[in-house]
Amino acid sequence: MAGWRKLVFFATNILGLSCLQLQDLGGQWSLTEATGKYNNLNATVPGGIYTDLMQNKIIGDIFYGNNDTETRWVAETNWTYKYQFAVDDSILNHSTVNIVFEGLDTFATILVNDVEIGTSQNMFVRYIFDVKDVLKLGNNNIEVRFASPIITAKELSSKQGYDVPPVCPQDVQNGECHVNQIRKMQASFSWDWGPAFPSMGIWKEVYLEAFDSSVIRYLLVDYDETSDDSWMITISAYLSATKGKTLEGKLRYTLETDVSSIEQIVEVNEPSNDNDEIKIDYSFTVPKITVRNWWPNGYGEAKLYALSAQFQSGSEVSSKNIKIGFRKIEIVQEPIASGLSFYFKVNDVPIFAKGANEIPIDILPEKGQNPETIAKILESAHAANMNMLRVWGGGVYESDYFYQKTDELGILVWQDFMFACAMYPTYPEFLNNVRVEIRHQIKRLHSHPSIALWAGNNENEIALMTDWYNTKKNLTLFKNDYLKLYIDTVRSELLNITNNVLFLSSSPSNGEESEEEHYLAKNPGDPLFGDVHFYNYLVNSLVSTTYPIPRFASEYGYQSLPDADTWLTVTDDVDNLDPGSVFMYHRQHHVLGFAENSLLIGYQLNLNKSIPDYYKTYIFYSQIVQALSIKFETEYYRSFMGRVDSEGRGNTMGALFWQLNDVWVAPTWSGIDYTGKWKMLQYYAIEFFAPTIITGYLDVSRQFAVYAMSEIVSLVGVSLDVSAVVEVYSWSSFERVGFSEYNVTLEYGKSVEVNVIDTDNYLQSLGCGSLSEARTNCFFYLTLLSGNAVIAPHNLIMATSLKQSNLTKTTVEIVSIRQVDTQAKKFEISIQADGVSLFVWLDSHQIRGRFSENGFAQIGPTKNVSFQAEEATSVAELETVLTIVHLNNAEYQ
Repeated sequence: MAGWRKLVFFATNILGLSCLQLQDLGGQWSLTEATGKYNNLNATVPGGIYTDLMQNKIIGDIFYGNNDTETRWVAETNWTYKYQFAVDDSILNHSTVNIVFEGLDTFATILVNDVEIGTSQNMFVRYIFDVKDVLKLGNNNIEVRFASPIITAKELSSKQGYDVPPVCPQDVQNGECHVNQIRKMQASFSWDWGPAFPSMGIWKEVYLEAFDSSVIRYLLVDYDETSDDSWMITISAYLSATKGKTLEGKLRYTLETDVSSIEQIVEVNEPSNDNDEIKIDYSFTVPKITVRNWWPNGYGEAKLYALSAQFQSGSEVSSKNIKIGFRKIEIVQEPIASGLSFYFKVNDVPIFAKGANEIPIDILPEKGQNPETIAKILESAHAANMNMLRVWGGGVYESDYFYQKTDELGILVWQDFMFACAMYPTYPEFLNNVRVEIRHQIKRLHSHPSIALWAGNNENEIALMTDWYNTKKNLTLFKNDYLKLYIDTVRSELLNITNNVLFLSSSPSNGEESEEEHYLAKNPGDPLFGDVHFYNYLVNSLVSTTYPIPRFASEYGYQSLPDADTWLTVTDDVDNLDPGSVFMYHRQHHVLGFAENSLLIGYQLNLNKSIPDYYKTYIFYSQIVQALSIKFETEYYRSFMGRVDSEGRGNTMGALFWQLNDVWVAPTWSGIDYTGKWKMLQYYAIEFFAPTIITGYLDVSRQFAVYAMSEIVSLVGVSLDVSAVVEVYSWSSFERVGFSEYNVTLEYGKSVEVNVIDTDNYLQSLGCGSLSEARTNCFFYLTLLSGNAVIAPHNLIMATSLKQSNLTKTTVEIVSIRQVDTQAKKFEISIQADGVSLFVWLDSHQIRGRFSENGFAQIGPTKNVSFQAEEATSVAELETVLTIVHLNNAEYQ
């Protein structure tokens, strides 16, 4: 874990200038349990209590078996981290010497040389303590005494004077109570997709800093178009100054452009203040001809430019380097049919937001700092054509590296503040704690071009106004608390720092309509306004009437199970993989989760518990239904891009499914499991989020409406004539039984109706069988062509449910594996089938990597799929482990 840290290094003299002096205090510490039961254990900083106890073999792997509940005592205990370090004159001779904790989780008392220097109460705050007078030359010691977050939360629960619901999570979550009382990852006390691991520890870097004049704490950058030919850059530098001294010096900015470096110098002469932080604002123009715009994934290059700041006072220098992107972003909310539109516009181009909701990178926050894990998850999102992720409000504000990576990949971030699914206290100390958090996080993150929006919370407006937690009897009381927290505190602090920001008070919300109703709408999530969250596990997920027609869908999803290989990383007993096992029910944190999953599967497929290895079928079916359901729902939303129905619903411009990633191995809504392996859903996302798609759905009268749409930015202001091909195949043959071609004119951002087909009569006319049988014997296959080029993923649309379709048993085999690029570790796999085969699934098992497509339909005798291995491997090694399964195999019937 020590290798994951971004090392803080000692500064050196350069050309006679002395830089800010930093001394890293990370590395090997010691760990002691408060009562002395465990003494002088080895600990790693940055780190956390669960990680350290696992490394010391005090506890086993917390992710294995039922260890999440068997190790509950860890978070009920107080722990002390200790460290000895040497300090020399190069530190002590400075006017100011601080110890800086970038992250403390959560309640700690800090002592240096047995002198208490401060406390912490918030996981999301950087703590800086003056240690000039307590340090000594030579050896020093530091203690960080952590108090149990579970006990502390319970103690704080009485401070509001009345219960702030929900007091405890649902029993099925095996969680802890009162998490809404503390400023900590809300999911660390459990969630319906995650375990309770109420962590403690120094989860980010800790170091000494020494200076005589100042250190640059933050650079906050705003940019506006001043005219057609220039950008106005406004930089707010936040400098921490030596107390009691006037801050004097020169602040030098250097911006690298495509043409040259732009250098600006600001003379600084500012008296000190009580806040120990001085803000210096400076603006200058940048000719547009010298820089290119930053664009989201799929719309152009995510171009970044280096900006450096250097403050020099006498011979002392403090520097900070960031990267910025030139982009304009807005949310358009204007009258449209009934209600208001709601969509993002980037650089004056309307953007259909395509992506997912990101939960914490890891339930152990220190592990969530791992750049390799972060990069893998974000690159998976990018590869699936996602241009937006919502950083969900029950987790953490992610690492600097996370946002640097979203900047680089062109992935917009819908950033929630960390409040979720609860009411919250509003007594003065709590609100002051929140203020410090908001100030720090906005200053830290605002300059990232990927951050598109800040939302006050996750689902708290709708929870209050639709009485999730029995607040109706005291509605006025809780309304006032809501406004105090999210409007008077969160929003106020945000706008005190920058006005150049997009803010929603909640998600879902009705946007401007919620504001008109004093931020608490009678019907939050109204599809005619703002964004919606939608879940329904009781009705058929492949029927269009199941779904709303929103302006923007910011949450929707279905559960599935990770595959057997992933399950066997947390149990060695295959009997535990049966969906009815005690183990599985321990891992299933959603009320009635398996009953709902079985119901949804049952709409499409027949579950036969008597077949051998039934768990394999259940896992496979769960991934099929999840992938099909989210594909259907997403394409349904996309079919309303640029159009509204007779009730004014539509003009849908966002689809962010729940959820991207996992924090443990369990039945969850994720597209990527905890080991990093893609489920079928993630492979399907590549196609349903493709820039151009052709899709269709049947309405209640069995009319098949076919739509085509494109977000190719080159189509802005122009049109493209293409051909939409609707083919019909029989399940029993590769031979096509029907063909229709339609001329279609595509325009950017507009869903075009290709045709409406009277399904059963049409299929009967093609020889698919009698009127009642036709739907079971044949299916549609959609293609979009520009000339002879296929410009959208092929799309197989069934004419009835899977279990009613007259599928034939088929054989699908891997006939060859060929390495096409040794250096890139890329292989080509040739597949042969003797009939139409569905959900063909390749698995490389212990050889980690990604297929070009997976879970696909094979409607021809041969198909080639590429495989990109993560590590060097050979054809022989891949042949040994590679397997292939499909729905038409008797094993899954």
